[in-house]
Amino acid sequence: MGIAAAAIGCLLLGGTAVLTNLNDYQRHSHGAYELERFSALLEAVNAISSERGPANSAMGATDEDAAARRAELAAKRAETDAAVGRMEAVFEGTLVDDECGAARARLHADLANGRQKVDFAANTSFAERDPREIARGILAMFTAADAATTLRDLVSGHIMVETPSLAGELMLANSASTLRDQEGRLGSFVVMALVAPPERDPMYLQRMQATDGIIRSVWSTSVSQADKLLPDPEIADLVKAVQHDFFDGALLLALDAAENHTAYNSLSPAALTADYVPGMRSSELLRTAVVTHSVAAMHRNAENSLKALVSAALLTGGILAVLVIVAVVFRRTLFSPLMRLHDEVLALAGGDHSRPELPQGMAREVGNIFSGLDVLRQNLTEKRVLEEEQRRLNRRLRRLAETDTLTGLLNRRALLSRVGAMFRRADRIGESLAVVLFDIDHFKVVNDTHGHAVGDEVLSGVARLMDGALRTGDTLARIGGEEFVLILRRADDITAYNLLERLRILLCETAVQSKLDLKVTASFGVAMRPAGSAQDWDDIFSLADQRLYMAKGAGRNCIVTEGFSPQTRQRA
Repeated sequence: MGIAAAAIGCLLLGGTAVLTNLNDYQRHSHGAYELERFSALLEAVNAISSERGPANSAMGATDEDAAARRAELAAKRAETDAAVGRMEAVFEGTLVDDECGAARARLHADLANGRQKVDFAANTSFAERDPREIARGILAMFTAADAATTLRDLVSGHIMVETPSLAGELMLANSASTLRDQEGRLGSFVVMALVAPPERDPMYLQRMQATDGIIRSVWSTSVSQADKLLPDPEIADLVKAVQHDFFDGALLLALDAAENHTAYNSLSPAALTADYVPGMRSSELLRTAVVTHSVAAMHRNAENSLKALVSAALLTGGILAVLVIVAVVFRRTLFSPLMRLHDEVLALAGGDHSRPELPQGMAREVGNIFSGLDVLRQNLTEKRVLEEEQRRLNRRLRRLAETDTLTGLLNRRALLSRVGAMFRRADRIGESLAVVLFDIDHFKVVNDTHGHAVGDEVLSGVARLMDGALRTGDTLARIGGEEFVLILRRADDITAYNLLERLRILLCETAVQSKLDLKVTASFGVAMRPAGSAQDWDDIFSLADQRLYMAKGAGRNCIVTEGFSPQTRQRA
């Protein structure tokens, strides 16, 4: 009976090891497959984003250069169409839900619309070309890039649901793709400023500064750490190359163009594009390398799992062969050690990875079995440690993706992911909400006078002050620059106004930067959402945005809860 029990234990051990390694092999192989497919989608997203460079050159070209620039644009569009076609082929039949289908249709429609507006501007003679048409073309291509990004996020979300172990790699790849897209947008804003009348320059330069902030945030919180998630010399070299080529090169070039050339349009868009675009090449290579190395890592893990599977199967067969010999020849002398082995196998199968004290006087064959068991135990222990480390890293990446790194508040993405649930809950319990959009008055003066470091401290101080004064259940988020959003629960018109007035006075009277004893004011735009209202987030946000601008127009440092303005800024 003892020998039979030991044999059964070895079968259980071997089967557990084989099934574990088989599952690992299938998981890693499927992960590599999904990453390879996702790479085709990222290529299409990047192609749409990078089409803006030739489009900008074509729209800003003189009549002498127009033919050459349009030819370059046509070649780039052919590359984009090929990349989109490959993406469609890779995902054919696998993205059939309504949301993804709508996103794909929107991508094609927005891309066609953007190209139409670009062609309208590019085909107009240089003397008659309207800078506003150039701006419309650039913004329309932004919309196409946004549609591609939306599809990318939907697909990556589907993949993460099916293969959670890929969350870290997918989020890093998305961040690298976002970095490249935002780099292109920054250059486009400078191009718009170079061709626009001087009175429109501040609007484009403000958007450029906001984009610069996004780029630096994505870089500092995610992409610059790529070599930590994927420790490889090539990744590390590309991270350094992005720092050198873009942040120390192309970005400074764009900032110089914005500072020294926009007022008199003394630099041609084509000249800027020719110097700026090469500086983004390292970002494209890094995005590609992140996916390539992630796929390679998955393949290596799958290969190691396959080897472990074969090893486990061979080890199990060897153990059974030894047990047959022991049962026939050395039944009595090996009974006790084999029973001990049976106990240890069951303990290991139950999750006990501690190394027991080996029995004395056992035969060499049984000792070999214990040695094999130690190898398996060590592999399982290391595997558990690695999986726990990966889970911690995934949690950290998710937290970074939802948090504004400067203030610690929710960022725009996290807020937008939650407002739907907030509205539904308010409707369900019959609760009215107040959506408040506010920003710091004259914040640019703070930056210009004291520097961006002090400006960052002011933003952090305002966030701490406001967050500490809110009620339980209220939500505060920073959505960009000096702009913040408040969502107040259990608030009617009077309650919301009284609370905001208290916050406004508190902000006026409290230093938000202690070293310089700086105090600031803020303007507030309020939109109420009664329970059961048909207004969605875009409607509420737009109304609050209009009232914020009414507050600005009324002299700042005030609260506007009624009315609307037909002349509001165009949101980027």
